[in-house]
Amino acid sequence: MQVNQGTRKLEDTWRLSVGGEVITRVAWSPRGDLLAVPTQSGAVHLVDAEGRARSRHVVSHKALWTAAWRDDGDRLAVAGRDNTVHVVNPLDGTEELTLAGHTDDVHGVGWANERSLIYSASYDGTVRVWDAADGHALRTVPAHQGRIEDVRWNEDDGLLYTAGRDGMLRAWNLDSGEAAGEVAAHQGFVLRVIDNPTTAVLYTASSDGTVRVWDRRELRLLHTVRGLTATPHDLSLSSDGRLLAVQDDAAHLWVYRADTMELIDVLQDVAAHHHWYGSGRFHPTLPYLVSTGREDRELTLRTYDTALVEQLVAESGAARYANCRVALLGNTGVGKTALSRALCGKGFKATESTHGTQVSLMDRSVVDDDLGTVVREVFLWDFAGQSVYRLVQPVEAVGIEVALLVLDNRNAGNPLDEIREWETLLRLGSTGDDGPQRIVVIARADRGGLSLDLATQEGRPEVLRHLGTVQTSARDGTNIRELRELILGAVDWDSVPTITSNTRFQQLRSYVLQQAAAGRVMSQTRLLYREFCQSCARADLPEPTLEEFRVLLAGLDSEGLLRRLRFGDLVLLQPTIVGAYASMLVIAAQQVADGRGTLAEDEVLGLRIPLLENDRVAERKHEEDIMHAAIEELLSSGSLVRDEARGLLCLPSAVRRRPDEAAWQGLKGRTVLRARVLADHAYASVVGALVYSGLFSDWELWASRARFVRPDGGSSWISVHPDRGAHIRFEVRHDPRVNETDCALFEELCRSRIARHCVGDEVETVEHVACDECDTVVSPEQRQRRRQRGFDWITCGVCDGRVELGGTGKPWRRPAEVSAIETAASYTRNVALRSTEFALKEKRQLYDVFISYSHQDEELALMLAQELRRHGIRPWIDLWETSPGTPWVTAIQDQVENMPCAAVLVGPSGVGPWQKDEVWFVLQEFLGRRCPIIPVLLKGATLPVMPPLLRSLQAVDFNREHPDPMHLLLWGITGVRPEEGIA
Repeated sequence: MQVNQGTRKLEDTWRLSVGGEVITRVAWSPRGDLLAVPTQSGAVHLVDAEGRARSRHVVSHKALWTAAWRDDGDRLAVAGRDNTVHVVNPLDGTEELTLAGHTDDVHGVGWANERSLIYSASYDGTVRVWDAADGHALRTVPAHQGRIEDVRWNEDDGLLYTAGRDGMLRAWNLDSGEAAGEVAAHQGFVLRVIDNPTTAVLYTASSDGTVRVWDRRELRLLHTVRGLTATPHDLSLSSDGRLLAVQDDAAHLWVYRADTMELIDVLQDVAAHHHWYGSGRFHPTLPYLVSTGREDRELTLRTYDTALVEQLVAESGAARYANCRVALLGNTGVGKTALSRALCGKGFKATESTHGTQVSLMDRSVVDDDLGTVVREVFLWDFAGQSVYRLVQPVEAVGIEVALLVLDNRNAGNPLDEIREWETLLRLGSTGDDGPQRIVVIARADRGGLSLDLATQEGRPEVLRHLGTVQTSARDGTNIRELRELILGAVDWDSVPTITSNTRFQQLRSYVLQQAAAGRVMSQTRLLYREFCQSCARADLPEPTLEEFRVLLAGLDSEGLLRRLRFGDLVLLQPTIVGAYASMLVIAAQQVADGRGTLAEDEVLGLRIPLLENDRVAERKHEEDIMHAAIEELLSSGSLVRDEARGLLCLPSAVRRRPDEAAWQGLKGRTVLRARVLADHAYASVVGALVYSGLFSDWELWASRARFVRPDGGSSWISVHPDRGAHIRFEVRHDPRVNETDCALFEELCRSRIARHCVGDEVETVEHVACDECDTVVSPEQRQRRRQRGFDWITCGVCDGRVELGGTGKPWRRPAEVSAIETAASYTRNVALRSTEFALKEKRQLYDVFISYSHQDEELALMLAQELRRHGIRPWIDLWETSPGTPWVTAIQDQVENMPCAAVLVGPSGVGPWQKDEVWFVLQEFLGRRCPIIPVLLKGATLPVMPPLLRSLQAVDFNREHPDPMHLLLWGITGVRPEEGIA
């Protein structure tokens, strides 16, 4: 044990190594007399508060990820890579209970002591509840789609909170296993969740580079912390609930005030952590904070003054601000752009209809609240009015606080027809029941007034949370000031999440806003980094490292101020322009002469399609990148289908050719699905899911109608029609060759997909039986009474034809089968997405990974490179990229700076490629940029002696079957496990 000198506010007391083993997540006993230290080797060490090692117990032959004490301190639960929870006696290491059942790593475990229960959460996506007395399984809860990183029990609520790699934070009733609430918590993986015992809040940490604070009972976002320069992966609260420690994966330990999230201290270790290993924990009673360091092979205990919270934190440069979104919604030509200019204090200017979403700063104020000073910003989001933009607008509609529903007083039709679609958009984007406050605006009041009744025929309000109706004129300023005051007064600032950032993050935020305001569209990350460092030098501020800069960019991305593209290491400073190009793509597809809504992919990527000249980006290279991002957005949302075999992009909502009514009438009717949705968005998503499901050998589209052909020749159809109010009808029919089971499965797939895009997640299902001759519908009452009499047919009342009733009239439910098909469809869609990215990489000479190998292992290296290409990864390997007679080091010099990682292959020869000076030179370039270097053991290889800088790196071993080595390699290259690319 070594005693070290301290830092300014937290002082080092002792350091301890546990035999050089990698430490994962530590846990203090309830009394604070012992610290449980689980390790990657499968052992758990016990250390006392003075830093003395007490014992070491080998629990598993695989890594342990987590540990939790029973409230009396007499039992310790540990779990990890062996998919098992081990309950041990900490005195002698005797295993009292073995809780087996999970099928993947267990990353969270805990005790619900008052209920004598143990709970565990696993990478298999489930939470399991066990009897703490005898260890038998009580319940299994399928909690997340994908891996669960953490779980936390709160006795006051009687709820279990889970954090998943699907970005979700969920609450569960432990007794029933039922969901009690959920929220899309982060844009990245949710890596940790903890609760504050003194307040009703939760804290989460994520791979998106942020820490967030939540109202525990409502799962409502209260606060976001930005400015962290690496991924926060562990959280801990002091015993009094006043301090929050955040450990990241780049050797930083950040200490904040838990109420205001003001930064108090930052401690930095000498070496980075292993990938999301390591831990920081406050002592349960004393002012101690223990953390891991030196590549997570050492423990450090620090003490702090209990009056630390009262100290001034001004030197940290922390600032709090809150952003409010105000949406301008209305059909094209109603005058939203002029109204936006007027509300922002700009003069009237006649403009053409704009495309895409335009964002403007309407108001900025500095106020004092209970926690100090906060900067409040109000941004106007002017949504494009053309209907084609509804395909991309649901994503942008999230987080709106106030919505202006703008109508033109010259509209002679029913104003409710304009409002209904926008109301649907608002309700889809809302996390609550009713969504934002609404203000109805009658624009162009200088041209006359408009009377308006906002009630439906049933007397229900068509516009929820309606604050009032204002008649305005941007031309002469009528009621502009009054409308502005109404907007600002409507913002509930108590419900708007605040954001805390440090000086460096504020500087970058201001710089990005300035660049965007100046009209800059896009930049490479490294160029933007160099320019920002110059800005820091002029302001006499410390420059971030490139890795820190990337994390800061991730924070701005999650705030919506920029967008990091998935290719080329590019940053889009005008993020809403992707939506504009996506909509231009839809418009071009609508204009295709044959009405099929398809475009040749190479024509699109080559910009050889009709585009709106006034809204185009001037620089062609940027425009090609934006168009590629637009294809990705439409493909990801399900609005576009990529036919790779024929090189076509199909947009179902853009198809205009007339359907064959005779063929439709010859089908057997079965079901009508009714829901409140955005018709084009939901219909395109249904078509895309069915195309990618793998169930059909062919498909054909008409305007609002689609046919899907099975390998046996039978076909199922879906047709979309407007219904009462704002609802849409999806009618499903089949040809007579389709059996009842396949009919039901097809309908379940349609219903499941529609439910993802409808208001309230409710899809009304009506069994639809009609005469094959004249299409006369048999009512539900007729069907029921006829079946009660024992008949499965009825005579048509119009043509006297025989109508088969079919089935039992009961809805079918096939959740497991539907879920499996949807998962497969998402995977296929992601394959298509990777394929489009790969084409762009080849065109731009972009690479994902540098392959380093010894030439004795050349054949195996080439086989691996081919396999990577099949997964959408573009490797740089000298045999493919170096022309004869050219030294490969010369060929790669221009590429190294932009290549994100390297894979070092070791084959049966046992010769490490680093043994060549030129290879070692290149690898040092990657090490200097802190880019991942992945040791890879090929078939028949054993791990050789590696250079010191590479020894601590996690290797991928192709001599093992589980976990899948190719999946691990893809994870190392992309940062995302392949299974988690499935949505």
